[in-house]
Amino acid sequence: MRWITAITGSAAIAAATGALIACAPISEAQPAAPQPVAPDILDRTDPAPQPDAASCKASGGVLDRRGRAQTAMCVHPYSDAGKACRDNLECEGKCIAPVDHGPDGQIVGQCQADDALFGCYAEVVDGKSVRAICVD
Repeated sequence: MRWITAITGSAAIAAATGALIACAPISEAQPAAPQPVAPDILDRTDPAPQPDAASCKASGGVLDRRGRAQTAMCVHPYSDAGKACRDNLECEGKCIAPVDHGPDGQIVGQCQADDALFGCYAEVVDGKSVRAICVD
């Protein structure tokens, strides 16, 4: 520590200047390395892959357009669609109800119709509304 106290006057200024120069930004003569840019899904020009009608039908589904984007997809109906339920365990898919559908503990929902659920809904678990969501 003795050498630190010995630096005074012009020597201290020179040391400080050297430290600042070391921290200076890269000059224009030395361009920074380019940063990778994530592709923007909204700018893509490739059309979304279309489901195959034959394989969809073979798996028990039907081609339908769903969501705000009206995307074509293979939709598989559930056999218990519309059945009254009080819990997800009572359905092939989810037990769903409108987002504001009565007091907790008394909610009776219905089993979702198919495996392509869009819109606003709440899952019903043990007669209570949980995990409300809107899917576009």
